[in-house]
Amino acid sequence: MGSILFLLASRGAAQKPADLTAILTQIEGQVTLSAESRAEFRPVSRAAQRQILRRGEVVHVPTGAQATLICSAERLVSLTGPRDWVLDATACGRGLPLPEGSYRNLASYAGRILARNGALLLELETRNVEAGLGPILLSPRDTAVMDAHPRLVWTRVPDAVEYEIKLRGPVGTSIRLAAAGLDCGPGSGPWHGLEVCSWASSGKWPALEPEKPVFLEFGSRQALTAPLRQVREVYEIHLLPASEQSRVRESLSQIAALSMDKASRLLLAAGVYAQSGLYADAIATYDEALQVQEMPEARVTLGDLYLTAGLTAFADREYRQVLTGAPDSAARAAAELGLGYVSCFRKLFSDARAHFERSRELYARLGLQVEAEDAGAAAARLQASGGNGSP
Repeated sequence: MGSILFLLASRGAAQKPADLTAILTQIEGQVTLSAESRAEFRPVSRAAQRQILRRGEVVHVPTGAQATLICSAERLVSLTGPRDWVLDATACGRGLPLPEGSYRNLASYAGRILARNGALLLELETRNVEAGLGPILLSPRDTAVMDAHPRLVWTRVPDAVEYEIKLRGPVGTSIRLAAAGLDCGPGSGPWHGLEVCSWASSGKWPALEPEKPVFLEFGSRQALTAPLRQVREVYEIHLLPASEQSRVRESLSQIAALSMDKASRLLLAAGVYAQSGLYADAIATYDEALQVQEMPEARVTLGDLYLTAGLTAFADREYRQVLTGAPDSAARAAAELGLGYVSCFRKLFSDARAHFERSRELYARLGLQVEAEDAGAAAARLQASGGNGSP
């Protein structure tokens, strides 16, 4: 089995903006923008939600209008008209302090909303985990958790009379669950369109402990005496240390108290989860944010998280949904890059090269050299391997 290196956050995106910037998160009324100038007549444009502002730009908020923005200095600024506000360090400094990383978790870069600080390289086995083969653990899988007895969600097997969960780690055991006694039915949130089962582990196995990961295998039986059928996947979950849990809860409480639109609050929360390795919570929260407001960059990031978890069918769904809309070129490039890696997982190497090349061309046109080089290098490695190797 080959392996690939998947770049979730680009190298360039790991840095804070070199100059002061801000993102408009909420607009009510006829809010407009103009460049700071001494000229009597200055070009004025209509403000748009999630627009990036540069130092010196002026936000014009007329009577009855409101605007909310977040500065790259991690400050929340709320404006009520009538007022003209100039983006500079002093004006941003008067804003409400935000958790570290808030700006990055709202402002798109290279077609994705960053879910993690710095470059994250994950080495993944070339595999194709598709919904429908079940039972496949959907959540939590290969992630940290904050509940010592997490609720498990997996794909329902229609003819199963029993499921079995094998545990390895501090305690090795097998747990057999009668299908009739489980909560099974249509999935919701990230798992919409699927038939799923869920089960709370409390009382069935010892509570998770920090620094002691547990490894799970899932299987099902058509009859109590039938052999176990299972997808050969091993899933790892571990409990987040208490100090890190406290930090996460503090950040989430701070975000919940902010006076801002729901979609932005959810994106901030999703970023907090992802930065702490709580990928199951991040996936659920990004999905909830996208139900509130469609944001191509956030959908690409959701696809990245699915791909990180090995859920290629879900990653493919998100990337393709981005391309069916009318995203800007950066989001399109990021979606093409993601589809390239999905194709690698599926061993469709010719398709993968085509996606990587399209991504490279789009990034190059945008002047995003680092991203263009990454996509081009992935295509080149496939070409060098004769079309049947890893990028």
